[in-house]
Amino acid sequence: MISNNLALNIVRGYAIPASPPLRNCLAGTLSDEDIIARVGDGDIEAFGILVKKYENFIYTLIRGMVLSEDSAKDISQEAFLRAYRALRRFEKKSSFKTWLYRIAHNTALNYIKRNKIPSAAQEIEPDAPLDSGENIPLRMTIRRLIDRLKPEHKVIIMLHYFDDLKYEEIAQVLNCPVGTVKIRLFRAKHELKTLWEKYAV
Repeated sequence: MISNNLALNIVRGYAIPASPPLRNCLAGTLSDEDIIARVGDGDIEAFGILVKKYENFIYTLIRGMVLSEDSAKDISQEAFLRAYRALRRFEKKSSFKTWLYRIAHNTALNYIKRNKIPSAAQEIEPDAPLDSGENIPLRMTIRRLIDRLKPEHKVIIMLHYFDDLKYEEIAQVLNCPVGTVKIRLFRAKHELKTLWEKYAV
């Protein structure tokens, strides 16, 4: 059983070893399952490779749920620590990426509720003016509009268009039927289109 301090160091990415086999991991020669097997065999530092691989994806997902960068970093760290502790229960019914995203999503929801922090949607005034689309890049305009979406719509837009997850993968992350994913995505795009016509056109 590793100590909490060591686990936290692994999660923070401080414990990436320099041995040749793990350098091969970093080069992408080993799959997630191979790395997980190494962790199961006692090579606990190998988990740091998975952290490095997915930390930006996880942060982006969580940042889409809360606007505070500090909160997003705290939640990301907690999500990776939870994933590490639950790794032995990973049954490979889905990809590791999907499994990790689901942990991150649930961790964010629990964190928001436990700490009573506002969600991204709550932090933005619904009728607050948006800078003219002529003064900011199109991508930034779209991102600001996405920040105005309802939380359930924002998350599904982030997962589908930013993280390129398929309907089935999103369903596993959100623990809902594929049909529900399609309906939410349709409604999210409709809401985004409405916001575009109101604020960006």
